[in-house]
Amino acid sequence: MASTKSQLVDRSCYGMGPDQSLFLSASTFDNLQLNRSSIESPSSRIKIPSFLEKRKLFKVIFDGEDLTPDDITDPSFPYMDETAKHAAFENRSRIMDEAQLKMAKSKSRMAVSMKVYATTINLDDIHIDYTLNTEEGIEDYDAGLELAPSAFYLPKMNPITSYPPEIFVILKETQTCFLFDLPCISYEKGTFEAKQVEEENTYYEYITVGKGRNRKMVHEETQTKEKVLQSRHTLAVRPQKRNAIAFASMWDMHDTYALLAMKREEEKKDEMVLYQSVAPTVLRKKNNKAVVIEHRTGKTFESIAATPQFLDAVLLIERVLASLEYGDAQKKFRGLIKIDPLSLDLVYIYSMRPLWTFECEETINRPITSVSFNSYNPNILAVGYGKFAYAENTQGMVCVWCTKNPCEPERLYRFECPVTSVRFSEKNPNWLACGFWNGDVMILDITSYTVKTMAMSNRQTNPCFDPIWVTSWRTEDKDVEYVMTTCEDGRINRFTNTKTHEFLCTPMMRVSTVEGKLKGLETAKNCLKNDVPITRYPAVLSMLWHPTISHVYFAGTAEGCIHKCSTHYLNQHIDVFRAHAGPIYDIQICPFHKHLLATCGADNAVRLWIEGMDEVIMTLLCPSAVYGVAFCPINATIIVCVSGNVLSVWDLRRKNHIPCAEYTFAANVVLTYVSFAKPGDNVFVADTSGRIHTFHLEDTPIPPFYQRIMLDEAIRKALCTRPHMLKQLDKLDKLRNHEIS
Repeated sequence: MASTKSQLVDRSCYGMGPDQSLFLSASTFDNLQLNRSSIESPSSRIKIPSFLEKRKLFKVIFDGEDLTPDDITDPSFPYMDETAKHAAFENRSRIMDEAQLKMAKSKSRMAVSMKVYATTINLDDIHIDYTLNTEEGIEDYDAGLELAPSAFYLPKMNPITSYPPEIFVILKETQTCFLFDLPCISYEKGTFEAKQVEEENTYYEYITVGKGRNRKMVHEETQTKEKVLQSRHTLAVRPQKRNAIAFASMWDMHDTYALLAMKREEEKKDEMVLYQSVAPTVLRKKNNKAVVIEHRTGKTFESIAATPQFLDAVLLIERVLASLEYGDAQKKFRGLIKIDPLSLDLVYIYSMRPLWTFECEETINRPITSVSFNSYNPNILAVGYGKFAYAENTQGMVCVWCTKNPCEPERLYRFECPVTSVRFSEKNPNWLACGFWNGDVMILDITSYTVKTMAMSNRQTNPCFDPIWVTSWRTEDKDVEYVMTTCEDGRINRFTNTKTHEFLCTPMMRVSTVEGKLKGLETAKNCLKNDVPITRYPAVLSMLWHPTISHVYFAGTAEGCIHKCSTHYLNQHIDVFRAHAGPIYDIQICPFHKHLLATCGADNAVRLWIEGMDEVIMTLLCPSAVYGVAFCPINATIIVCVSGNVLSVWDLRRKNHIPCAEYTFAANVVLTYVSFAKPGDNVFVADTSGRIHTFHLEDTPIPPFYQRIMLDEAIRKALCTRPHMLKQLDKLDKLRNHEIS
């Protein structure tokens, strides 16, 4: 076997089958024998190889392939005895087991040094003195949740029951706290303390029994503020982290980012703010406002239904549903369905086709006192509900309606006091000025579903206690917009809003009773009576701004007079004339003739006036008191008015002694308001039962191209029996044309 240079190895030790064999190279075997003989030699002093080193000398070759098993321990990791500095490994004799002791006592001089690996350390041999856990307040984590691996984002965390690497203890000296103190109140006579006590006793007898008791005394109360201070330091334990599952839909993420986009940065503190319309020297401190941060609501319907986002969504759904019922009416309202003007069966009967009615349960039997259309969106109108008769006792309400949803109001605000007038702002379309029966004036922000006051008058600056009949917005310049109001006591006030949500009231005019003969309408002379020295101020029921002169306005009073006033002249009018024999309820300007005025009043008439002429141009008689009049914006000669429960349609170029058409409502209602929409074919009529009726005016003459010429011809036709009026009209036309040229 030595001649073949190979040696057969027992295959059972390597787990081979009977038909397989393993061979070791001869050189390997010879080296093994040489090493063994060198080890057994007593004179040999070379290093005795270990068991693992011997094992490395053998190689297993099968079918020309090297199948030698690898070491169990990865050689890239060092042994613990080479790197460890622990006291448990400083002396090996202490940890040698019985097998190693027997091997050391054997006859062979081979000193076998067993390697200790890091994976074979018995931690029970290392004793560490642990203390009791004194920490409190740590909640056990949920067993169903997976603990987050802190090694991914945080340093290694020591167990709670172990000491930290370093403990810092800070010792401080605190003040001595006396839990009980019983001072001595007696002293030995003759000592310094005894003398002080005797002096105090003598002074006490002087101020209580002696002459000192007659001194002046003032009783005052005071209380010291208790303030407890305590210094304390604590060490907070890092909270446990855990992984949890949560579901977020696309809508949740959309709402979250939308909420973050709506949040605005906190305003910097501004100690002083400037009024909008007063001198720069008048300054006032600004109220500090806390920034309101909206939080996410819960998942219940009650919490979701109260959010503005949900109410906006409901508003849009109501508009869509209303379009199904009022689809044809809304098409006709917006002019999508028109009558063919060249139709052969066209007749001029001035018919009013009902479209819809603005009413709901909250507005039933609430008289409508004022209506205002939004200047930015003509489809939105604000309606004020108050009381029509003086003896009525009702609460006030403001509803904001939209022509896209006639079924329900989109905003509803309730007030304790009846509302008398409303008017939208031209600069800020979401601001609504409201006048009340008790003289208060308020600006509402209709973007809010609840009452959000932008400005409110107070009794310190507002002298009015009577109903506010008219509220009107006026822009003095590009930045300042103020409110003009007329009151029952004859006052015309100007209110300017400030950044402090207050109204600054400035008296502009107080209309007095006009005595003597006036130009204009001739009325019956009053009976002779004894004069009573009293100053009377008639109520200002209507007001209208001049269309061409920005500082001039017309004021109609309860005595039937129209005062031409200016904001440049306070407490005095420019001109005055008598227009009616009773209160004047409304004044309107013709859109095609800037100097033609239409007035209506309690004397059952609508009268037309031309600025600069003292006599009335035309009188339209009605069955009862006229509460509203309106010019048609697309046909210069058509006028509508409401008197009692009758809606009358007039055409000046056809006839002016009777209306062209009349429409009668229920006998128990009184019509209080009438107005045309901007397109000109739709009419809004309000009554005392809380309804606003919407009509479509049809079967009217085709509007001419030159509206002003047709209107002048109708006026001259009515003045054909008064030649002196025609001469005055010609002079005025020449004068105005000369001024224009």
